[in-house]
Amino acid sequence: MTGFTQNVSDRTLRAWLTAGAVDKGIGGGLIFFAKETSARQGQASWILRYRLGGRRREKVLGRYPDISLKEARELARVNRAQIQQGVDVGSQKRLEKLKALEMEDVRGLGQLWYERFILKKIKNPAVVERVLRRHVYPVIGKLAINVVRPHHIDGVLTKIVEAGAPTVANDAMRYLFRMFHFAAKRRWTESNPVAGFDISDAGGTETPRERWLSFEDLTTLAQDMRKTVNFGRNNELAVWLLLALCVRKMELLSAKSADFDIERGLWKLQPSRTKTRSYIEIPLAPQVIAWLEEARIFACGSEYLFPARRLIRMKNGQHRTNRFEHVGPDTLNVALKRLPLTGIEHFTVHDMRRTARTHLGALGVDPFVAERALNHKLRGTQGIYDRHDYLPQRRQALHQWAELLGAISRGEPCAFDPDQAPQGSGQAISTGEASRRLPHALVARRAANE
Repeated sequence: MTGFTQNVSDRTLRAWLTAGAVDKGIGGGLIFFAKETSARQGQASWILRYRLGGRRREKVLGRYPDISLKEARELARVNRAQIQQGVDVGSQKRLEKLKALEMEDVRGLGQLWYERFILKKIKNPAVVERVLRRHVYPVIGKLAINVVRPHHIDGVLTKIVEAGAPTVANDAMRYLFRMFHFAAKRRWTESNPVAGFDISDAGGTETPRERWLSFEDLTTLAQDMRKTVNFGRNNELAVWLLLALCVRKMELLSAKSADFDIERGLWKLQPSRTKTRSYIEIPLAPQVIAWLEEARIFACGSEYLFPARRLIRMKNGQHRTNRFEHVGPDTLNVALKRLPLTGIEHFTVHDMRRTARTHLGALGVDPFVAERALNHKLRGTQGIYDRHDYLPQRRQALHQWAELLGAISRGEPCAFDPDQAPQGSGQAISTGEASRRLPHALVARRAANE
């Protein structure tokens, strides 16, 4: 800026624009500003620069020639009067813009950021949406964007950690940082309140989970699911199918009945619905088919194996629709919290995959077959050159595993001798022998879960 300019008229302004880029002070903090491209078009911006609380700030009053010199001076005078009363006129204008966008609060910011950067750009956007909906919005969702401070962020993260979800706290911190970075770049807020945080302020360094359910744990789980009235048979079927099929939670809960070829005994899991984006045909054991047919009865003709339980039509007087046509990501987690599970260490739904993998190893299943059963990619050169899907071997292994799960689910007593369990033989035991010896193979050493 070249400094304060006296005796400015409309002719002066046009002359400045003809000369090129301009940044001139009119007086009282009023600035006439134009870049080279705008100047060539005869356009400029009226900017009021001021100080409040020792910090330099500015507010764009409008554009020239839409706002004349006389009108700009009057706008500057009105705004200076507000500034003298301690009003930050720049922040006030940003808030008014956000209100026009219906996103003046954190919830509105989160929804806009989610729609623009998450919804169509990552494979599982529901994971991000769930963290915001369950952990962020209830705490700071109604706060105006420009009033959120680091202590508000700390309150969100602390509450998540105290609830026993440090990994979720780390995720929430990352999402909040990106949300407010998005807002700060657009000057909707002056700074990013998450900028000074790291994982030590959230859930800390993450360590891989090691929890899996032993034979005794599975037996207790089966008993509690049968006896807990408000758990429901549909949730029980979901648990047994997750264990028996070795799949991820939403791979099963979002599956469509048409994906299952009962006659051939195969589930064709498409790449678009797997974490590894790898197509896999999962063999269906007779016990699994029985559970699937029962689940289809509960589905009442829906295209989904596990359709949404409640159809939302109205909420708070407004028309609403379900977020998912199938069972939501939280449904099974919430249902499991209803179980007493006395004497069982806390576990998550994802621990069921680790449970299946551990017990497949105890069955003597070849490691490569077990990894393919979980649809894991093989590492190194073997993953590049070995394209075999091990379907016959997986069918035999999953048949044995499903037989045992079926016995546990029915509460059939199992006498076992830990000394008779196969010890890393690398050979899968036969189906006939499995009915006699499987319980022996699945006895878990207590130390493994300690």
